Amino acid sequence: MHRPTFGIAALAVLAACGGEQPPAASPQQAAPSTTESTTTTTTTTAVETTWSRDMPKEHQVAFMKTRVVPAMRPVFFGADASRYADFGCATCHGPEFKVPSDHLPRLTLKDGQITAFADKPAVAKFMAESVVSKMASAMGMAPYDPKTGKGFGCAGCHAVDMK
Repeated sequence: MHRPTFGIAALAVLAACGGEQPPAASPQQAAPSTTESTTTTTTTTAVETTWSRDMPKEHQVAFMKTRVVPAMRPVFFGADASRYADFGCATCHGPEFKVPSDHLPRLTLKDGQITAFADKPAVAKFMAESVVSKMASAMGMAPYDPKTGKGFGCAGCHAVDMK
């Protein structure tokens, strides 16, 4: 999977979107007080409150179904009810359930700016103002902070090409 590395200057320009990937944390780092039980008809899975790529696959699926989809469905549905009427896993992961950065549109950073703000200003504004903060919260992370270069932003879901 392609994960771009950004320089300090590039991170500052991604203020509206963010550029850092979610930090990896081991499942052992989740204290019992940071989990909730989710019961399915056959198993019970502890659902962490902070996303980690290091979680076992079944924990990742439970996390997305329990935390991300319910938080993000109303955000996208509110923006375009007809387009996102069937919002769910495939919206971000595609019909083949790929990593979002391999399915979602690639973003381009050119001359210190994400080109989507010029190419598709309404979509870029919606993503920057509505999606980033809600998704960061759903992932159990802070939104991207350009001062520190840390937090969840555009590159948490989209691949970002530097030009």
